[in-house]
Amino acid sequence: MIAPTFSLIKVKDIKNDTLILANGGLRGILEVSGLNLSLLDEKEQEIIINQFKNLLDGLDFPIEILVLSRMENINNYLKVLHLRLEEEKDPLIKFQLEEYISFLEDYLQNHKIMKKIFYLVVPYDSIETDLGPLAKIQKQSGLGENEETKFEQLEARINYVIDALNSVGLSAFRLSDLELIELLFEVYNPNLRWQQLPKQIIEKLAEVL
Repeated sequence: MIAPTFSLIKVKDIKNDTLILANGGLRGILEVSGLNLSLLDEKEQEIIINQFKNLLDGLDFPIEILVLSRMENINNYLKVLHLRLEEEKDPLIKFQLEEYISFLEDYLQNHKIMKKIFYLVVPYDSIETDLGPLAKIQKQSGLGENEETKFEQLEARINYVIDALNSVGLSAFRLSDLELIELLFEVYNPNLRWQQLPKQIIEKLAEVL
């Protein structure tokens, strides 16, 4: 029998802004701002690269860098422009707004505007998911970690990574429960424009999990 697509998603639960995997591991996901090195001079580029190298060298746990390219969704931007158009009294500015909106709408019908999003996945795999000899001894002796300790360990890692990214000049924020659900949905539905899924559906999905 063919397994359902849902079986490919190894996420058992989502809570406390965290993905809880089927094997008990935890994953926090940070969305990180991009940095265009080509706009910097050679010396500035070298400084940024060395700082990022120091960031990676200072980690004592693995991380995953996820880069997604998706069709941009600028519907909200167009709505703002239409509202601005309705409020505008100056005929010249009103004409310019109309021309700009018309250009954007025509352009979107014939072109794909792509958006690149950067994520950093911070893991915490407790001794329950470790197959090493120390983990086996701890499990046999009943010294396993409780859920609160696991979340605290992940939180400490995430705070460290955010501070390290800030020192490089990259801003990062942790995805909330709803944002994690939205990310999973859009990863498995790449044909949608980014953030096209209505928030009401996301909230309904959150109630199921």
